[in-house]
Amino acid sequence: MAAASHPCAELRTMVRGKVRVNEPLSQHTTLKIGGPADCMVLPASLDDLVRVVRWCHERGVACTALGLGSNVLAPDEGLRGVVVRTKPGLDYLRFMGAEVIVGAGASVARLVAQAANRGLAGVEGLAGVPGSVGGALVMNAGTRTGQIGTVVRWIRALDATGTLHTLPVEQLEFAYRSSRLQRERRWLVVEAGLRLTPDDPQAIRQRVDEALAYRNRTQPLQLPNAGSIFKNPPGDSAGRLIEAAGCKGWRRGDAQVSEKHANWIVNLGQATADDVFELMLAVRARVLEQTGIALEREIRLLGGLCRRWAAALGGPASPA
Repeated sequence: MAAASHPCAELRTMVRGKVRVNEPLSQHTTLKIGGPADCMVLPASLDDLVRVVRWCHERGVACTALGLGSNVLAPDEGLRGVVVRTKPGLDYLRFMGAEVIVGAGASVARLVAQAANRGLAGVEGLAGVPGSVGGALVMNAGTRTGQIGTVVRWIRALDATGTLHTLPVEQLEFAYRSSRLQRERRWLVVEAGLRLTPDDPQAIRQRVDEALAYRNRTQPLQLPNAGSIFKNPPGDSAGRLIEAAGCKGWRRGDAQVSEKHANWIVNLGQATADDVFELMLAVRARVLEQTGIALEREIRLLGGLCRRWAAALGGPASPA
C-alpha cells in the first residue's frame, strides 16, 4: 500500500492506542503463521475501537477483528486494510455478585480463574480453552463439559458502520460451535453480560484442575496450534474419524496432523498457511472418502483463505 494512502497515518491522529505498519500476523496468532497486516490497531478503549470501525466504513477500507489469535489461520500474504485487536482496550472483568460484565479482549483463562476464585460456577467447562472471550462468544466455544453460550445473558457489539447494539441472548442463536455472531460476520463483539452460579470455590477449582489435566494429557499444547480444526459431527468425534481414516501424523511442509490429537494441526517450526490449508483439505477429503462424512471446519480462515476454501469445496463462500 502506497505511503500516501496508508491508513496508519490518519489513524495515528485519531486513537490513543498503538498503530503499527506491516505488523506480522505470525506474532499475533497461536499457530505462529501469517504475513503482514497493512495496519494493525491496538485500541486503548472502546472509543478507539468505534473510531477505527467507523473510519474504515466511511472510507471503504477492509477491517478485520482479531482477539488473541487462537482458532484462526492467517494468510501468508497477510491482510490488506486494517486489523483491529480487542486487547488491551477491551480487556476487563467486572463482577457484581453472580453477574459479570466481561470485555471481548479478556482471556477465557482469566475469566475462568477469577470466577473460580469468587466461588462462581458456570464457566469452568471452558478451562484450558485458549483465546479471548470475544472469539469464544462468536463460536460458542466450549468443551465436552460446557460452552460459554449457556451463561450469556446479553452482548454488546458493533455493526459494520461502528454503531453499538445490545443483543439479548434470545437473539444470539447459540448452538454447537455456532452463533448468529458467527453466521453474520458484520458483528464485532465488545462485551458480554454473564450470569454465573454461586458454588464452593474448592469444588470449582477441582473441576478446573481436572479439565486442565485432561487437556494436557490429550492435546499437543507444547507446539504452536489453533485448537480443533473441524467440528465434531453429530454423535461422533472429528478426531476419531480423522485417526480412523489414517491421517494421524500426515504432513505438508512443517504442518502436521498431531500425533497426540488427530483434530489438531501443529506447526513444527516453519509451517505456512498454505501448508495448513492443503493439509486441512487432504484430511477432509480422506475422511469423506472413507466415511461419507463431510467435516465442517471450526477454525476461522482470514482474508482470501475463506474464498479459497469455498472454491475448493465447490460451494458458496461461508463466513470466515
